[in-house]
Amino acid sequence: MITSKLPTAIIGLGKTGISVAKYFKKNGIEFMVYDTRKDLEIPISIKNEIKEENIILGPLKNKLILSHDNFVVSPGVCLEKDFIENIENQNKNIQTDIDIFDSYKRKNIICITGSNGKTSVTLILEHMLKFLGKKVKAGGNVGTPVLELLYHDYEYHILELSSFQLEMTKKIQCDVSLITNITPDHLDRHKSFENYKKIKHKIFLNSNSIVINRTDKNINVKNASLENSFGCDTPPNKSSFGIIKQDGTNYIAKGSEKILSENEIKLIGGHNLENICASLAVINLLNLDLEKAVNGIKDFKSINHRMEKFCDKNKITWINDSKSTNIESTISAVKSIPGKIILILGGRSKTNNYDKLQEVLQNKPVYLILYGECKNLLDENIQTKKNKILVEDIKSAIDEAYMIAKTIQKSEERKITILLSPACSSFDMYSSYEERGDHFKSEVLRKHG
Repeated sequence: MITSKLPTAIIGLGKTGISVAKYFKKNGIEFMVYDTRKDLEIPISIKNEIKEENIILGPLKNKLILSHDNFVVSPGVCLEKDFIENIENQNKNIQTDIDIFDSYKRKNIICITGSNGKTSVTLILEHMLKFLGKKVKAGGNVGTPVLELLYHDYEYHILELSSFQLEMTKKIQCDVSLITNITPDHLDRHKSFENYKKIKHKIFLNSNSIVINRTDKNINVKNASLENSFGCDTPPNKSSFGIIKQDGTNYIAKGSEKILSENEIKLIGGHNLENICASLAVINLLNLDLEKAVNGIKDFKSINHRMEKFCDKNKITWINDSKSTNIESTISAVKSIPGKIILILGGRSKTNNYDKLQEVLQNKPVYLILYGECKNLLDENIQTKKNKILVEDIKSAIDEAYMIAKTIQKSEERKITILLSPACSSFDMYSSYEERGDHFKSEVLRKHG
């Protein structure tokens, strides 16, 4: 618990920072909020919660350290190394909302991270537990800030944790932890892939049990057991989960037993079979009703902004996959769709290396529409496709995609998929991938819905 005569400094006035401020207000803890965005417009809803004189906007200065003993850092804030060292050298405390949540020692905490699939696994697992009649809530990187979970009496707490959240968190004690996969991401902040991997593995440090993705070479835990592991391969033992292919159909299997056909679920793509395997491995580890959980997943639909089929008209299917902000996620999306695809790529690039994506695209009947800040970079790096159009924004991309689809259909009577799976962050034009995806959907439905 935070104790000091000085107010606590909350760094970052995003969703997490606001939730920390509300928590402090509820518990009678004095605080100041700092945000580096000097031109940030503060909504009335926030002003109703936080006094204006308690909010300071602009660059963080070292002298503010003298005014506080405790600092709570939001995940979206990347602190300078010397600023952190100045806090630590003065024996002051720096922590996150996750650390505060951890101090309450709640029971049945499940922690999930990964480069891709972590939100899907989190929400699939939440759906399964609800189907099993459990009082459960998911929070963290998905939807609800973790401190808001403290205001209710849940049987199970599922925390989705990003690398940004894990980076500054000292400890999170949990019953089960899981890493879906690890591929290079956010290296602009984490500086190297090795450091990024190290941050992701922090989730295992204080976990009673761990679930391993046995097919991911970047997940490396000494003496880890393959019992209760998961992967996209055939399960190696009777208590692990994986995929068995038989007569052209993929089945989720526990050991050698096929327990769910891909034709029985509403989710699109082989990567979602692996996500279900991961979720079932957790259910199995918790000694809950596995058969009932399997039945529960059959009515689970796609999550918002992840392979979200939202419009199907005139033999044109529109899919919003705005959450695919890196190459590996877009590759999974493209591989999951049969037939011709018109793929919309773009935004703010996280890399200069698109070799893996180019390799996948050259073997698929794909038309490319490149938009946004990195459209020229994408054009230079994806050389295998002649069918490329460069546009300024998503609105123009939608118009071009529709015209291409109708042109193709004049000569070929077939269904066509138009897929927004950007492989880039949204921050060139939008505040989040959610805002980008919502704009894409609203424009499509306004014009073609």
